Amino acid sequence: MSTSRLAALCMAPFLACAAAMPSTALADTDACTVLTPDQVGAAVGVPVGAGKHVTPTFVRTCTWTASGSSDVKFVTLYMQTAAAYDGGKQMASQMALAGKGAAVKPASVGDDGYYFVTGDQVGLLVKKGSASFKVAVYAKLPVDRKEAMELTLAREALAKL
Repeated sequence: MSTSRLAALCMAPFLACAAAMPSTALADTDACTVLTPDQVGAAVGVPVGAGKHVTPTFVRTCTWTASGSSDVKFVTLYMQTAAAYDGGKQMASQMALAGKGAAVKPASVGDDGYYFVTGDQVGLLVKKGSASFKVAVYAKLPVDRKEAMELTLAREALAKL
């Protein structure tokens, strides 16, 4: 399965939940303005290109692609509302309890945070006040290394919220 297809599958539950929730101004923040390529590159240990949106009009998601050959392929940041975070956390917890190959691990960041792990993929979801975001490192690395990178990026993002 291609990396972009895997990323889309991992994002699907969160995007579906977010689409059902009302948006706020902060959720509509341009995700590419929250982290710089230098911050992303420093966190993942390889240079990355400028952040790009999925489409020019959907600015809540930004993707930074690693330059050259690396185990890190790309990093995404997805901005959402706190209500979307709450719904996503509930859904993720239910998936983990149902034994669907998913796990939810607490993360000490923001007002509330958790890692959502499916197989060898992980994403860190963070809530602070009325804002929330998901940061994910897509790489051929152990989950704990990706979690550490995501935590660094989440702390950088929180500084701008």
